[in-house]
Amino acid sequence: MSPQSFSLHPAWDRMYSSGMTVQEIVDFTGRARSTVHRHLQLRERVNEGLRAVHDSAREARDPDWSPTRWQYRYKEVQDFCKSNGRLPAVHGDEVEHGLASWVRSQFTLHRRGALPAIRITQMDMAPGWDETPPRTALDDHWRNRLCELAVFVAETGQMPGYKKFSGEHEHVLGVWLHTQHQARAEGRLLAWRLEALDASFSGWRSRE
Repeated sequence: MSPQSFSLHPAWDRMYSSGMTVQEIVDFTGRARSTVHRHLQLRERVNEGLRAVHDSAREARDPDWSPTRWQYRYKEVQDFCKSNGRLPAVHGDEVEHGLASWVRSQFTLHRRGALPAIRITQMDMAPGWDETPPRTALDDHWRNRLCELAVFVAETGQMPGYKKFSGEHEHVLGVWLHTQHQARAEGRLLAWRLEALDASFSGWRSRE
């Protein structure tokens, strides 16, 4: 195997080739600047055209290439993946749900061919981001949450709160219920889920 065909960090090479600076790669990978810089210096020695590809890609970057807000959100997703060993899920707490929705929006843009190549490269650092989650798994989890909510209401005589709560379990259920309210208000709540909530809790819609 020639040195040109082998790299300890191929993802870094792709980032560099797509126009990312050393500091941007450091920010997104969390690795020491000296480590990234040394790796890229070595790759430039064994691949003489790498620097030219990088310079050309960087010059071609749009003025709004990966804006700060996008980079910040991406970093949050990356940190979540590192801490939890998985992508954020829509059925998590309010913060996780927000991250999952953002990842989903990137997936949608990617499917439409509207996500810039550099962002696809960065998103590829989060394995599985461009895979459609099994519908049945999501539906089963939703039904389980509805059952947990029913048990909570039966035991406490009240709906869970997502701002004021007595414990982590109530908080999780409160955030989940709040998410259902938001989905209903925005017309995103599936009809069968709306019917299930109405049948189980007649007054759930009136809650803020």
